[in-house]
Amino acid sequence: MKRIVNIALLLLLCASVAAQQPAQKPLRLGIGLMGTSYVGDLNTQGGAWERFSPGACLSLQFASDHLLSPQLNAGFGRFVAQNRDLQAVEGVQPNTFVQTPFFFVDLRLKARFLREAMVHPYLSAGIGLLGYTPKDADGNNLIDNFATRQDGETFGSMTAGLPLSAGAELRVSPILMVGLEYTYRITTSDYLDNIGLVGLRDGKDKLQALLLTLYVTFDPDAARSNGVLRGRDRN
Repeated sequence: MKRIVNIALLLLLCASVAAQQPAQKPLRLGIGLMGTSYVGDLNTQGGAWERFSPGACLSLQFASDHLLSPQLNAGFGRFVAQNRDLQAVEGVQPNTFVQTPFFFVDLRLKARFLREAMVHPYLSAGIGLLGYTPKDADGNNLIDNFATRQDGETFGSMTAGLPLSAGAELRVSPILMVGLEYTYRITTSDYLDNIGLVGLRDGKDKLQALLLTLYVTFDPDAARSNGVLRGRDRN
């Protein structure tokens, strides 16, 4: 846990350093609702888009007018998957069901286009950490169930994550925006579902998420100016 906290603090420091500009920009906080599914050994025949599980996400960035700006993200969620037809391999019967809660923290570089328009698209890419705990239908930790994996096949509960995102933001007011995003998260682990060597899908497990976010910009000057304009309009 200490290592995770240190890495999170390092990411925050990097975001702060990368966002240094001649004039201090106001902070923008994002609060989002997220639906997550996964791509792995329990949906080799499709179904990655059939089941999304709920989660939440927070983001922090500077309200910069530049094309590129850093964004710090953290959140939590879970995914559930099942394949009753998964057969034993070399005498090892892998789990046919998994429910995996996870959390993540990452630093992204976000490119926003058409920034003066009411609706502007964006792309982002980043790097971070993903913590996960695959469990069976009864909530038991599968990492301790060695019978579901080959001898010597062990794994930890942390992996690197590489989130790739595309989305759009709608400007509601000078201090409020709404965003819709799709994220494809590449990981360096093949055990998000507890299935590794006996799995049928090559490569590491991935996550995909749909995210709806409300962004609040902490800019008193913009809020005050907006209030004065609306007051004049009423007159």
